[in-house]
Amino acid sequence: MRKKTIPKPYKHPTKLSAYLAGNYPLRTVFWVFGVLGVPAFFLVWYAVAAVAPFMKATAWQFGLLYTCAWWWATWKTAGKYAGPQIWQRAAKAVVIVLVALAAAMVLYGGLVAYPVPASRSV
Repeated sequence: MRKKTIPKPYKHPTKLSAYLAGNYPLRTVFWVFGVLGVPAFFLVWYAVAAVAPFMKATAWQFGLLYTCAWWWATWKTAGKYAGPQIWQRAAKAVVIVLVALAAAMVLYGGLVAYPVPASRSV
């Protein structure tokens, strides 16, 4: 008689791919990587840009990349969350609100510096 083998779940080769696939607990993704991680990430990159001003654009690009990855991971993790549905919906609502705020800042000049015209005296 043959033994039945139970298929093993797919193991992600890297922690990043597991993170992006939503295989971390929702509380870890939301609170550690998001609420604590996003500001810490921006502070570190702000310090790098302060020391090396030519890194300012790169700092914003990496910050945006980190934030988008957090949005994606939070959405995926919330979709797999097995606890109370209020936490799943709340996490997804936070992602929607933050994406909308970021889009508004980009579209309406919050992150883009426009030159201010000089005032004309009459």
